[in-house]
Amino acid sequence: MENETLRVQLNFPLEQVTKPIIWHFCAEYGLKFSIRRANIDVHVGGFTVLELTGPADQLKAALDWATGEGIQVGLVGADGTDEWVVR
Repeated sequence: MENETLRVQLNFPLEQVTKPIIWHFCAEYGLKFSIRRANIDVHVGGFTVLELTGPADQLKAALDWATGEGIQVGLVGADGTDEWVVR
């Protein structure tokens, strides 16, 4: 199975900031990641922009799981524009 790479932004509400979301991406879904940008504050929440690499089905499963955990997930730069814009 061929790997794909997605750039995603994860927006963390305050109650989710301390959960090991990225660890789950690696340990439970076998994804590789690169943190491209982040701003996390345990008092207000925050965001992380990641490049995630792995099989398409595992990428989808991991992002679906994160959404179920209360994390807002959005693609960043999917069309090659605004790839570093924080939303």
